[in-house]
Formats: sequence, structure tokens, C-alpha cells
Amino acid sequence: MKSWQRWTTGWVAGGLLVALAMRILGQPLMVIGNLLFMVGLALVLFGLICVLAKGHMFTGWRHKRKKGQEPLPGEKVDVRHVASVKNSPIVVNGGARFGLLAGAIYIVVGVILTLF
Repeated sequence: MKSWQRWTTGWVAGGLLVALAMRILGQPLMVIGNLLFMVGLALVLFGLICVLAKGHMFTGWRHKRKKGQEPLPGEKVDVRHVASVKNSPIVVNGGARFGLLAGAIYIVVGVILTLF
């Protein structure tokens, strides 16, 4: 089992245990479902940020120098290098997989609990 799979299993099991404890303490299912839904949205947002972090979004940006100023160190950027980096495949690392999968499970469980 990979690390992100262990983390996902642990977080989902922990969240369901917290939901069960809240139910035993007398919280309505609507509150538990809303809480799981919000945590799921936060985890999905975390997963999307992890995907975008590997996207090389700012590759090739330059700072323009003012007239009469010396050239900046990174001002000359090879166009072919920028194109090859930007056209590279999307990288979905372990953190992104954890966030997206755990968040999706929490959202589904939250919606199911809200409907009851």
C-alpha cells in the first residue's frame, strides 16, 4: 500500500469515527453531514493546489527592466525550454491523490448524511 493510500484510509476512518462520536453525543445528522462536506471541500481544494503547484504556471515570466538599468540575471529565457516545460504532462502526486480521493469520499458521505 502506498503512502497516499494509507493517509487516505486513515483520514477517512478518522473522520467517520469523529462522525460516529458526534452522533453518539447527540448531534443531528444534518450537522455531521455539513461538517463532513466542508472538510471534503477543503481536502479537494488542497488536492487541486497540489496539482497546480506542479503545473509550471509561472515558467518564462520575466521582469522588465527600466530604461538605463542593467540586465537582470534571469531576463534571457530560452523559448524552447519554456515551451517544453509548459507542454509537459500534468503531474498528480501523492498529496494531490490523497486530497482529491479523501475529499470526494467526505463529500459523498456528507451528502448522504444530509439527505437522511
